[in-house]
Amino acid sequence: MSGIFRWLFGGSSARESKALDTARDEPCSKAAAEPQPEILRMADPSLPGQLYFAQLERFTSSVSAKDYVTAAAAARASLPLLRDWLKDPQGDGQRLDIRIPALSQGGMTMAIVGDRDGLCELRDLVQSFDHLQAYRDEAEEHFVDLDLFDRLREAIRANPGILQSRIKTVLGVDDARRASRLISYLEKSGEVRRAKSGKTYELYLADAEMPKASAATIYNEPARPGSLRRDRGAGRPHELDPKRVKIVPLPPSPNAWERPVEMPAAEEAFADPQGGWSEIVVEPIAKSDRPDPAFRRHYSTRGGALSFDDLAKSEASLGAPGAVIFSDASGRPGTPVPLHRDAYHISVHPEGEGFALRSKSGVMTVYRGDLGIDFETDLEAAPEVVANRERLGLSESEAHRALRCIALTPDRNRYLFTHVDEAWCVNREGERLWGLKMPAKEPTRIRVGGSSFGTAAEIDQALEVMGLQMPVTPDEIRRRYRQLARELHPDVNPGNEERMKAVNVASERLTGLDPEQLDGSGGGEDGFEILISFGPAAEADWIYAAAFSGTGKTALLGTYAGRVVRVDRSGSPTTIYDVGSVPVRIVETESFLYVMTTTRLYVLDGDRLIALHDCSSKCDLLVSGGMVLLVEGKGVRVFTEDGQPLGIALTKAPIRRAYVHNGAVVVETRTQRGSFRGIRAATKRPGDPFQASRMRPS
Repeated sequence: MSGIFRWLFGGSSARESKALDTARDEPCSKAAAEPQPEILRMADPSLPGQLYFAQLERFTSSVSAKDYVTAAAAARASLPLLRDWLKDPQGDGQRLDIRIPALSQGGMTMAIVGDRDGLCELRDLVQSFDHLQAYRDEAEEHFVDLDLFDRLREAIRANPGILQSRIKTVLGVDDARRASRLISYLEKSGEVRRAKSGKTYELYLADAEMPKASAATIYNEPARPGSLRRDRGAGRPHELDPKRVKIVPLPPSPNAWERPVEMPAAEEAFADPQGGWSEIVVEPIAKSDRPDPAFRRHYSTRGGALSFDDLAKSEASLGAPGAVIFSDASGRPGTPVPLHRDAYHISVHPEGEGFALRSKSGVMTVYRGDLGIDFETDLEAAPEVVANRERLGLSESEAHRALRCIALTPDRNRYLFTHVDEAWCVNREGERLWGLKMPAKEPTRIRVGGSSFGTAAEIDQALEVMGLQMPVTPDEIRRRYRQLARELHPDVNPGNEERMKAVNVASERLTGLDPEQLDGSGGGEDGFEILISFGPAAEADWIYAAAFSGTGKTALLGTYAGRVVRVDRSGSPTTIYDVGSVPVRIVETESFLYVMTTTRLYVLDGDRLIALHDCSSKCDLLVSGGMVLLVEGKGVRVFTEDGQPLGIALTKAPIRRAYVHNGAVVVETRTQRGSFRGIRAATKRPGDPFQASRMRPS
């Protein structure tokens, strides 16, 4: 449920826990009461009512479970609730501009189940209110989809095994992508089966006979392995108390930038716009050696890299849910190996060998370094999962969403898994070692106003205003702020109002804390917040990312509230890093901790922030060969292991693979390989035109 708010509003949900905010000011002593913001309750007419959000939850969980009949019913039930909201005269007609899935994806579900009356009601709604003008074209397109769904069913019924690539010609449609998208919906709903045939698919209705050779190309999940757990009882997790744990507030990260973080375009096949390397060696890649774009997800390991085809598009995945390939430190790939189960969640430790996968059905499969299966266990059958599901009242359709993260130690002797707001660590013999539960959040609060977010360039400027530089700790920022506040106080040094204002803005950007929280005086009236609550599952602080440390001795858990909690081997939390938005990736080597959100990469050494870089939501993080790579579609930003910028490697064609070999950054496109060799002096951020671009948080 928590992810709905980012979907709707796009704003940051971090720092929404009252307990955390008060604790972080003075971690080792009792903190002053948090200043109370103005709260707009759900009666505020700028938002739909509670009944609408209940239908939204029903809709999203049904879509996730591919139950399009229930999803369509929930979408249609939302329409009169939206109408009542929009025609309500309260609030002077002011309405928050939120995304409304019932009008977009909901219309698609009505089309697939043939609810023409529902689509007519949807069209009438969006035509009646200018606030919904953006949905009008899409409302008409849903009628086109409804008719095309019926034509697709009839064509497949009349021609069992028809190739998907021929659908455009057979039906006489102009938009082949649209037809393919609708076929995908029919497959997800269970109406159609697709059998791989070369670069396309044979299409069959679910009840049609299929040749054995075709059926062999379709993956069927093996029987569930059962649980390895020795413990029959669920046990009781220890609950995190932020007041008793050291808080490390970091410059907060927004959920999205107003303007995207973009790299410059390359005019040549490979380019070095900042002069970071002494030479670029370009060579063609033999056709037989060209990287397969199906292997799109890459992870560093102790001896090389693992690349996953998680969508089953490679030849190696024929009849399997996907495939994996290991490449050694020189970048030389081995033989692709089909996966035993689907790769719904992937966990690879950078200091280990092997990996772990969790299937959508909740089975964890651990693989050795030779890509053979080490062991399996059914996480859905774990007593802790059963107990937590009952506590939160979760339905079966939400099972795969609630069981989120897995992580593996370098030696594969311990693993952890998370279920909503709980994390459990277990050894390979099935013995439970510890459990930790995140405290319930305050109901989701949407911040309006304030100035806590800053770009990487503005963070540098804030440090300069404060007279600080990285590496820096929150304690150093707090002490420096209090020193400047005393020096610039009007009773001591009048006429410094603008300087004090700049210090206040700088300190808030560096910590996410109001100035009053930094000096413990209370107050804080900048902006207001809207509060939304939906019950236990929504109030839970869901765990979205997890990893073991470089040595495997501690674990790291990233939550929706923007916390990254370090847990020692006994299960006791020792540190909370507060990054301001949901961590999507956590990697720790034996030297440094890397925390990545959808907009920012943090590099830490203990409690010291040593580097910070803005990034795009489509960025991939690789830590290998003593370097850090942020890989995007046509460019790689390269940093030292401690996060200092080295340069940008650009390509004209899309990147298929990037890695480090013998100190060179190697970037491969479909037909060429570029080796960026001979690193020059590290690029300082102030002279980096990429970092200096002015992005604003949305």
